[in-house]
Amino acid sequence: MIKNYLKIAWRGLVKNKLYSAINIGGLGVGMAVSFMLLLYVYNEFTFDGFHQNKDRIYKVLRNQPSNSEINTGDATSVPIAGALLKDYPEIEKAARTNWGYDQLFNYNNKPLKFNLMSADESYLDMFTFDFVKGNKRDAFKELASVIMTESTVKALFGDKDPIGQTVKLNGTQLVKVSAVIKDLPKNSTFRFKALISWKLFEVMNPWIKTSGWGNYSFKTYVMLKPGANVGKLDAEIKKLVGRYDPQNKENELFLYPFTRWHLHDEFKNGVNTGGSIEYVRLFLLLAIGILLIACINFMNLSTARSERRSREVGIRKVVGARRIAIIQQFLGESVLTAFLAFLFAAVITSLSLDGFNRIIQKTLTIPYHNPWAWVTAISVTLITGLLAGSYPALFLSSFKPVKVLKGINKAGKKTLHSRQILVVVQFVFATCLILSSILIYKQINYIKNRPVGYMQNGLVELPFEGSMEKQFDNFRQDAINSGAIADAAIVSNSIASNNSSSWNVIWPGQLAGEEKIPIDQIVTTNHFTSTYGLTLAAGRDFSVDRPSDTSSLMLNEAAVKMMRLKEPIGQIVKWQGRPCTVVGVVKNFVWGSPYEPVKPAIIGFDKSWASTIGVRLNPKAPVSKSLATLEAIYKKYNPEYPFEYKFVDEGFSGKFQTEKLLGTLSSSFTVLAIIISCLGLFGLASFSAEQRKKEISIRKVLGASISSLWFNLSKEFLQLVIISFLIGSAISWYYMNHWLAHYTYRTDISLWVFVITIGLSIIVCLITVSWQAIKAAMGNPVNSLKNE
Repeated sequence: MIKNYLKIAWRGLVKNKLYSAINIGGLGVGMAVSFMLLLYVYNEFTFDGFHQNKDRIYKVLRNQPSNSEINTGDATSVPIAGALLKDYPEIEKAARTNWGYDQLFNYNNKPLKFNLMSADESYLDMFTFDFVKGNKRDAFKELASVIMTESTVKALFGDKDPIGQTVKLNGTQLVKVSAVIKDLPKNSTFRFKALISWKLFEVMNPWIKTSGWGNYSFKTYVMLKPGANVGKLDAEIKKLVGRYDPQNKENELFLYPFTRWHLHDEFKNGVNTGGSIEYVRLFLLLAIGILLIACINFMNLSTARSERRSREVGIRKVVGARRIAIIQQFLGESVLTAFLAFLFAAVITSLSLDGFNRIIQKTLTIPYHNPWAWVTAISVTLITGLLAGSYPALFLSSFKPVKVLKGINKAGKKTLHSRQILVVVQFVFATCLILSSILIYKQINYIKNRPVGYMQNGLVELPFEGSMEKQFDNFRQDAINSGAIADAAIVSNSIASNNSSSWNVIWPGQLAGEEKIPIDQIVTTNHFTSTYGLTLAAGRDFSVDRPSDTSSLMLNEAAVKMMRLKEPIGQIVKWQGRPCTVVGVVKNFVWGSPYEPVKPAIIGFDKSWASTIGVRLNPKAPVSKSLATLEAIYKKYNPEYPFEYKFVDEGFSGKFQTEKLLGTLSSSFTVLAIIISCLGLFGLASFSAEQRKKEISIRKVLGASISSLWFNLSKEFLQLVIISFLIGSAISWYYMNHWLAHYTYRTDISLWVFVITIGLSIIVCLITVSWQAIKAAMGNPVNSLKNE
């Protein structure tokens, strides 16, 4: 029987090639997009899941009160790990790490940069790494050792055995390769390509040994003993900082599950408010929504052919077929179609995955060797086939044999409303996506047009490393003399990202408790405002001709306002434990999030903090020529290091990465949803034209024009689109209003957004329906009325 069902189903597909192609194509595209979205969801939910002890590993976080708010972060101080391990027996191991930065490795005069991280030896026992050569027990046995990943080893040594090879790190420190591990999975918090011990890190940076409780610049992880009471331990470690560092007793520690951090890393007033999980849920809803509208499209197209299959059902019932057998037959056809669509979807997914990866900036792969992935894919396909085929099967099997064999079946008209509801659901989804896409791009453009407070064009940043620490002044002067640049300055970090703040800042007229407020800081020397194009509101920049400027600082307008300084120039502000004179005030510039108000900031003077060189290219010279000249001069003074640069405007645009991703995906899925919805509308139009062919013929005989017949057929679909628009607009307004509320600086939801959406929906509807409407209107009425 099953063989017979499959044979009939295959014949039906071959006989109706156009409808079969539309059905399989629409369902296949919907399934392909859903599969790619589900791959993303799977990738995010399994983030860091490869660590064997993941359920016992916790990240140490810190709550810090600030200006009536509580700031939560993962930056911790050096002594915290040792104190936790000493004071709490529930903790089995603790490990410190730095953030990981690109560092120079040189082997046989082959300089390459790789991300280098430092960690305690216990780090290797806590986290899981696949050692290809060497082992974790002996990896850090010698102080000057380095663990490398396979890709790093391949790039540095080729096919040569790396174990025991000596490499020069950052031009000075010799390290020996002690072990090789497999490259870390892409869905891993850790991204290092090489790993050195914390002890070596301290040798290379002696200041770390004396780094106290107040320097929150590192990360701390702990692994609890099996069965440890996390809630009890959390309560106990809360006041750890206060016991060892009474000056900062307001800082409270707590443990946070390591694997949870990736998706739930946003906090407000010490309470977790979400994070990337919101986008994962959105992608999951999109996957379900797109698959649903593809199923609705399948239902509409299947029932559109009901008139042609009604006699088949009638004959089957006359010869004794029960309704359950007919339902099984149609469900079998639907499942067969779904599996053909699955094969088509698999091809589309494999061909489109690279492009999808570029859009979302991930490295997703199809898990061919994972049996659970195949079980999931086949289950989704089976459920899709049963869901998509359920309505057509129930609808077609309900035909009365006497009526259909006499040609008087009216079941189609009775079920028209339910099929209209399905089309409305499709267009509601499409309307939501259209409105969301427009508003996301509107918000991005709104923020992009916000003045940043400095000149981004022609501003380039280089790493301050190697011989530059001694040769910067000569490098700067030669670059200016060559005509390649207008000016240059050294800074503690890029002006496109604020990642440093300071507290215990004292100023005149300070109120009690205000010294605890963290204030953003950027540290530089001379030529800062001229290089970066900041505008001085009062006072002056640091000057080479004033040696006393080493004990001075500048403030932005937001800092002056917060400190309530009516005459800021000449005031003494205690910063980093030393009194500094305010010599200048710069106008506010966007340093942190472009979506939030500018925060107070201190611009301090200290060359030892430098990590970046800011360069203002000569606006009168071609950029490519200036960069080539700059590279030659850079190599002259820093030959061991590669010439690497970044345009500041590109770094700043990275602040919109999440919103751009949302906009790109939303617009892509909007187009897809419209296409699939149009296929469903096409099916409904075909069904309606088939049901009303005698009515159309009578109207035509009575003198109705083609245009009036076209309008008469099209208006019911325009009504559906308008209903969909009203529902979709209300849903979109509600959710997009909540989304925009996250931003202090946000665009408004303008009327023209809704006008464009309804206009686009009507145009798409008319284009889709017109072909069927005009075809029906131009048909010969004799063919429909000859049996009357």
